[in-house]
Amino acid sequence: MLKIVCVLMVIFVSQAVSSSVTLNRVQCEKNAKFFATLNVTSVNSTIYADIELLQALKAGFRGHVDVQLRLSNAKKFQSLVQADTDYCELLSTLKDSLFRRWIKSVSKNSNFMENCPVPAGHYYLKGWHVEMGLVPSYLLSGDYLLSALVYYGKYRSKKQMFLVRCMVEATMHNK
Repeated sequence: MLKIVCVLMVIFVSQAVSSSVTLNRVQCEKNAKFFATLNVTSVNSTIYADIELLQALKAGFRGHVDVQLRLSNAKKFQSLVQADTDYCELLSTLKDSLFRRWIKSVSKNSNFMENCPVPAGHYYLKGWHVEMGLVPSYLLSGDYLLSALVYYGKYRSKKQMFLVRCMVEATMHNK
């Protein structure tokens, strides 16, 4: 499950022109029916996570991501990209894409599943950082805010069942 969150964070971080990426804050909340533990931290722009998934995540869980940018002299964030997708379906249809390379990058430092369903159990991410080779070169320097929601059901409806929500703040600097 945290793999989804980390992959979404990679998507966010990977959408900026940068010579450096500084992760300023990571904050996550969990649905206690699914997670006994969901601890995600950032130390020196390196992500660590400890997760105890209580029940399997079956096909059909979705991720909604909102990537926002605030330029250096602006007060407010502006939404750049919003995406909503079925995570299992996305994994099953990917071949050699940038998204697949992000998943492989996260997988090097974790025991996250690369397929569905995701069985109950203990998952970890140890010392993952953004590999600059994964960062496209088409967005501006500035402060970024990523909101990632993982859920079952239909987004923003009564049938939506929240699983995990994370917010990541980062700064991109061009040289």
